[in-house]
Amino acid sequence: MARCENGTMTVESTGTIGKPWPAGSPRPAGRCTGTVLLLGLGMILVTQCGCPVPQRPGMGQCSRLVEPETKTGYWLYLPEDYVKNNGQRSGNTAWPLVVTLHGLRPYDDAKPQIRSWQEEADRYGLIVVAPELRTCDQLVMPVPLRDPTKWYVQTDEKAILAVMDEVCRRTNADPTRVLLTCFSSGGYLAHYMMNRHPERFTALAAMGANFNEEMIDYTQLPRYRSTKIAVFFGENDFKLCREESLRAVSWYRRYRFDVDARQVSGLGHERRPQLASVFFSRIIGASPKTPPDLASLVMSDVTTGEPARPAGAPRPASLSPAPLFPEDGGRTNAGTDRPRDAGSDSREREPATVAPMEAPTRSARPVISQPPPPPTPRRPGQQPYSNDPQTPDPLPEQGDEPIPGRIELRGLGIGSAPMWVDMRVDLPPELLLEASVLWLANGQPIASSTPEARAILRSPGQHQIEAWVTLGDDRRAIYRETITVLPPEPTTQPAGG
Repeated sequence: MARCENGTMTVESTGTIGKPWPAGSPRPAGRCTGTVLLLGLGMILVTQCGCPVPQRPGMGQCSRLVEPETKTGYWLYLPEDYVKNNGQRSGNTAWPLVVTLHGLRPYDDAKPQIRSWQEEADRYGLIVVAPELRTCDQLVMPVPLRDPTKWYVQTDEKAILAVMDEVCRRTNADPTRVLLTCFSSGGYLAHYMMNRHPERFTALAAMGANFNEEMIDYTQLPRYRSTKIAVFFGENDFKLCREESLRAVSWYRRYRFDVDARQVSGLGHERRPQLASVFFSRIIGASPKTPPDLASLVMSDVTTGEPARPAGAPRPASLSPAPLFPEDGGRTNAGTDRPRDAGSDSREREPATVAPMEAPTRSARPVISQPPPPPTPRRPGQQPYSNDPQTPDPLPEQGDEPIPGRIELRGLGIGSAPMWVDMRVDLPPELLLEASVLWLANGQPIASSTPEARAILRSPGQHQIEAWVTLGDDRRAIYRETITVLPPEPTTQPAGG
């Protein structure tokens, strides 16, 4: 008999396993001894144990549910304050939602993922959902994953979106503050989902995760180039995870994304969700109830050599990522001293460095076919996800030559509360490619950068939706649409019914 508890395997011998063969009796040909069988069983169980979960359980509510449309199972965690206050939040605001994608089964699954995030969910007030993925299974997925048309990728794409919608219907989750994260092979799907549906996610944090640019649709890049992205990995992580994390950093920087990249000294392929939660807290303006557990994590910036650019692609501007943890003493940079623990050797050690990544043998498709004109300096973007949103500075109205465009609603402009609204800016294709859009509902920012947006209107009445568009040549326009929200229908069932 064998069991795995807290990451430690215990093997107990029963029956004839390990029992000495009777003296003088011939051994059957080809039969393994009890010791060999025991060792083989032990090796199988070690692989089944996967990556341990060192994080403590949370004080909130954890449950496994099934999304009815796609029949996808998922684990849902409601933080401690959500349960205590029956879903109500200070300021009558909704709760940020974290979507975490697990690694390769049988070494990882949705249940250990939800377990690892509970402590951080309580700390920052986050609803967390972990879908059970079909892609991340050793029996299904080839490594590395290269083909986005595989049935399991397409199925999981629909399932993740359906689970997100289901959670927003069941709970007071905020669909405009959805934070995407992943661990290990869940990175293939996380980068894919951000690329295919940037309007649904606020930020991406990949931890010890895989990446392959062949999963990317390059026509989508202008839609989320200003989205915040972070990549974390351990100095002693698995070779493939470490190399593909570096590959992700190099790729994002090549195409001018704002990416934070950190290597954690001495860390292996281990779960450290506090890295992602601190990154997310900066973006949504969340304050921790208790100090984050970062004292043992010594981090250094990741520097990568610039890979060969596709023919005709412009040279990207150099990026100097802003400090991820500006007040954290556990972070190292070039020219700074590494903090020492009490009783440790007093001699200085140089921080870990990462060798430049070699250029990939297969060049990615260029974003554009010809070099564009020099980029025009842009107006600093308004942070749309602050806890205390402010009305942005006014933009001038259209000039003598109006820019042809409008807000296109997907569905009717009238419905019952709470009402989901999907919308996009309808512009000529040559203008849409370099356009930056700030979306507002009743004067409050709800999304930015992407020409598509989704919002949920909870209050009955007239709601004015505005799209403030800035084109590549700095021309600006404002488009407006009015949506009518009716009182909720009295026959609707409770969310948990």
